[in-house]
Amino acid sequence: MNIVILLLLIFFIITTIIGLVFMNRLIKLQKENNELIKNMLENKSSDHKSNDGPMPHTELEKFKTQFMQNPYQPPK
Repeated sequence: MNIVILLLLIFFIITTIIGLVFMNRLIKLQKENNELIKNMLENKSSDHKSNDGPMPHTELEKFKTQFMQNPYQPPK
């Protein structure tokens, strides 16, 4: 019976530590995401003439061909 209680206590401690590490990383990522969104909002419409309508077909085709030349590669 003591062994079962000891194993449950060890599992509880390990789960708590893993949860804290995960939450710490999640908070860091959320702060980084918030900073990137703030930067995007500050620099909004600095590159484009107007954001009133949809993207023109020629611009869309240009981005599509550019993407096809350099396919997405996930970070390592």
